[in-house]
Amino acid sequence: MAESPFRRERIPGGQKFSFDVRAVKGAGHRKRAVFGAFAIDCDEGPALGGDDSAPPPLAYFGAALAF
Repeated sequence: MAESPFRRERIPGGQKFSFDVRAVKGAGHRKRAVFGAFAIDCDEGPALGGDDSAPPPLAYFGAALAF
């Protein structure tokens, strides 16, 4: 069997990474997370008391799993 070109070299002790995130609550159920040069907004739909002005948190979670 040929060796995979995508195999990563093992690093003793594992790999570590970190990043800073700031989450700010807005009006109603709206929230904004800021990390580095990026910002994402989330909100709930009317059924949960939001105004549907941004994707719900679960949509971001689902996208993260897909990636």
